[in-house]
Amino acid sequence: MSSKLTPQARRWRTIIFTLPIIGVTSFVLYKRHVLGQPRRTLPTDLERHGSEKIATIYTAGEGKGES
Repeated sequence: MSSKLTPQARRWRTIIFTLPIIGVTSFVLYKRHVLGQPRRTLPTDLERHGSEKIATIYTAGEGKGES
């Protein structure tokens, strides 16, 4: 399955593989920097319940190890 490629074939494979990645990355960066679109973020549970979770973390450790 893994046949040896000539140096020219390896170059073509690299070009064919990397051009779409470069194109999409450039387009996303163009939209973000030139058009001013905000960066996409993943929704987290901290956005809704952040202060509650932080309070739970701080209060969960109380009473442990205090003899």
